[in-house]
Amino acid sequence: MNETNTDMTGPSVSSPSVLVIDDDEACLDEYIEIVDSLGYSCRSAKNANDALTILNSDESVGIVVTDFQMPGMDGLGLLEEISARSTSMRPITALMVTGHGSLQTAVEAMRLSAVDFVAKPLQRGDLVSALRRAATRRSQLLGQAHIAALHDAAAGGKVQPDLELEDEEQQLRRFLRGQIASRRRRSEFINSELFTDPAWDILLELTLAKLDKTPIPTTSACAATQVPFSTAFRHVGNLVTSGLVRRWKDEHDSRRVMLELEDDTYEAMTDYLLSIKASSETGSN
Repeated sequence: MNETNTDMTGPSVSSPSVLVIDDDEACLDEYIEIVDSLGYSCRSAKNANDALTILNSDESVGIVVTDFQMPGMDGLGLLEEISARSTSMRPITALMVTGHGSLQTAVEAMRLSAVDFVAKPLQRGDLVSALRRAATRRSQLLGQAHIAALHDAAAGGKVQPDLELEDEEQQLRRFLRGQIASRRRRSEFINSELFTDPAWDILLELTLAKLDKTPIPTTSACAATQVPFSTAFRHVGNLVTSGLVRRWKDEHDSRRVMLELEDDTYEAMTDYLLSIKASSETGSN
């Protein structure tokens, strides 16, 4: 479940570990059982200090489920510490669970980036839904970080693309096709399983498709990778959840699901490709 899904510049979109904090051992066991049943890797702590120690030592933790009423530092204090330590490269989304809820506490928790405020006695469905929203929010934050990283890489190349110029667009299209062909050719010489990065292959294929102004089916995007279809399909889902790719059913054929880069992703990808194209041309002169 904790499989790294990309090799892109910036943070990786991966299935996060969940850290559960509650001083009540029975509640802690209940939360752990629910988290485990959803397939997440789970860690636990009985107080805020232990939780912060785990957060500092285990960077796989991306979701925190914390009780509000705890001895020493309470849940709000813990959220404040988590908010201070969370970065774009490592977003941490949090859920607050409490039997002592109030509107003021809920507002404060949300101010400190809590995704949800779940009341005790806890209903299993409530926690399941809240965890799903937390995972989705974390993926969105990671997607935004990917786009920012690509923009930064393009800015470093000091390239100002103008894709309205047909000759430049054709040059970019030819360069991109060369990049895709080169990546596929690697498998003729070295076992491709040693360096698979299907998310990047999918993004390259979708960039070319958007240059051609032709959305492509999910099956075509998956075929562009050198991994099993089920694995490629999982990567497509991660890209969609991260806000990098748009997915919809073909209105002319409901059996087909189409994919297209979001506009921000397309801009970032073309900026990045133009920058490395310029660098390669400078190096060959």
